Amino acid sequence: MVPRACEVTMAAAAAEAKAQYSAILLGATGNVGGRIVQLLIGNPLCRKVVVVTRRKTNAFADPRVCEVVVNMDRLEDEVAPHAGEVDVALAAFGVGKGSAKMREEEVRKIEIAYPQAFCRAARAGGSRVCGLMTAAGADPEARMKYAKIIGEKEKAVESIKFDFPGIYRPSVILGNSNTPGAPGYAMPRLNWAMPSRYHSIHKNDLARAIVGQSFLAIAQGNAPQEATVKILEYKDMEPFFVKGESDEP
Repeated sequence: MVPRACEVTMAAAAAEAKAQYSAILLGATGNVGGRIVQLLIGNPLCRKVVVVTRRKTNAFADPRVCEVVVNMDRLEDEVAPHAGEVDVALAAFGVGKGSAKMREEEVRKIEIAYPQAFCRAARAGGSRVCGLMTAAGADPEARMKYAKIIGEKEKAVESIKFDFPGIYRPSVILGNSNTPGAPGYAMPRLNWAMPSRYHSIHKNDLARAIVGQSFLAIAQGNAPQEATVKILEYKDMEPFFVKGESDEP
């Protein structure tokens, strides 16, 4: 019996023989988004990466990267001219733990309105695949405010009807500036005591899962008649991890 991780590797290898793609990304200046950009430009089959930002960064030297600065309150209209002929739309964007210090109205704008506007523009421009980063425990019926908002975020993007929609639900993200050193050290050692969906995940592993699954969706070719949202929690993302990669900065 072929192990699940090998199945994914074999499928990716077969797909890479023929598939090329381009991507548009919201959240490229964040911890996970930055790693996503590195993975995309590290693959010669990625023809172009459109990076949507709130301010000019000049952080991307690769000639395949096009940085587009937008007014976030006009996001859909301003992304639209740059979303044509882009295959994959990736949204690794949100406030995370900062939501506790913000007004709910502002959290909803950042977590729901902006990603939804971005995805609408990308879908209208021709994107077939969507990758949306949310969080473990997302549920529009949840009592906890943040879990409820994230659940509504998923539903908002799900309604756009991509051919291959993917939702990625990490728990604590390691290797980033928002996770203090002590919890970042302790969390992986506590995974054994928690359900797998709440296992901590390194930003590099998360980024690799988002890019890898999106690439497999592109390689799949024709859209299914009834596109079903694929929700990936820790166990679903684990086959995309690469040993040693989570040690990289």
